[in-house]
Amino acid sequence: MSNNELFGIMLAFSAAICWGSTGVLYKAVIKVEHSLFLTMTFRGMIAVPFLAVITYITTGFGALSLFLQPDVLPILLFSSLFVTLGDLIFFASLKRIDVSKSQPVAGIYPLFTIVLLIMFGVEVVSLEVILATLILIVGVGFVSQQNQSTSGSSSLENTVIREGLILAILAAIFWSFGILTLDYLLELPGIDVLSLATIRFSILTILMALTWLILDKYSLFFPKNTFSQSPISRRDILIFGLTGILSWGVGGVAFFTALEMIDTSQATPISSINPLIAVVLGIIFLKERISHIQAVGVLLVCVGTILISIN
Repeated sequence: MSNNELFGIMLAFSAAICWGSTGVLYKAVIKVEHSLFLTMTFRGMIAVPFLAVITYITTGFGALSLFLQPDVLPILLFSSLFVTLGDLIFFASLKRIDVSKSQPVAGIYPLFTIVLLIMFGVEVVSLEVILATLILIVGVGFVSQQNQSTSGSSSLENTVIREGLILAILAAIFWSFGILTLDYLLELPGIDVLSLATIRFSILTILMALTWLILDKYSLFFPKNTFSQSPISRRDILIFGLTGILSWGVGGVAFFTALEMIDTSQATPISSINPLIAVVLGIIFLKERISHIQAVGVLLVCVGTILISIN
């Protein structure tokens, strides 16, 4: 194994760690009273400047003008909207259920990506896709099982768990749309990953800030006090920003750099273990409990995701 291959594997694993730790960090500080729009605004306000600096140092801002072209701008806006909704719904899921449940379920987005490609006639239904789909379905079913300690929980708690799982699935669906539009944009000449990430997440942050101002701050569409909020500490703001830096900046850059050094069939399976990393970190730092059947479900989700990704 060459040094480049070894470094590529390390980068892919680093991406998995970054993506797996994002939900754990967010879960550690988010409170029910916190506005999701405001927390995501803080996230972008810290992460986007980090991305901009990295972009300027590595590739420069020459590609930014390409995004204003009439045939590119609408797709960029749709891509940003899909990612925004996916992130927003995922964090709403984390408000309701543990990371050990939400992250593995939301991590099945490659399945929906393949389904969309099949619907558009880009991919064909192969035996591997069918097998991976069945594995993912079984895995998600196992992950959604209740712990023994909560088997006697109330109907309200059961409803909250179901809502969290449904939101995680919806997040995966929106992320799959975002991936398809991202792939399309990256195929256009002159557009690089870092420039696209910087402009896309800048749009995401603006969307969240405007939504917070309209819905939360001034309550233009809702009565006053509809959103019960509690103050967000500076420490929590920094952690929200760190989640953006890890997922959008370090994780994304590490993964796409790994793709330049090793084959996709190597990098993708390694990065797809991020749900497993999230579960382990959730158990260690958040003291979450996971049953044996849920642990099997997490492993099945990782296996199914890997099979889908390398199809």
